[in-house]
Amino acid sequence: MDKIRQLQDMINESNRIVFFGGAGVSTESNIPDFRSADGLYKQKYRYSPEQIVSHSFSCSIRKNFMIFIKRK
Repeated sequence: MDKIRQLQDMINESNRIVFFGGAGVSTESNIPDFRSADGLYKQKYRYSPEQIVSHSFSCSIRKNFMIFIKRK
């Protein structure tokens, strides 16, 4: 229980939190993976997924980046 309390304290004291999860976490939570039949890599976009999630893309083509993010 002490570790749970420590985690809760860290969360409460944080301004931002980042969670890094793997495929097992997302698919178990019904979040589509990248490689399944309806996954991100099988969908048709003007730009590749790698381009879309890159920092340079988000800076240079902000409108398209925001459209993509809102759909997800």
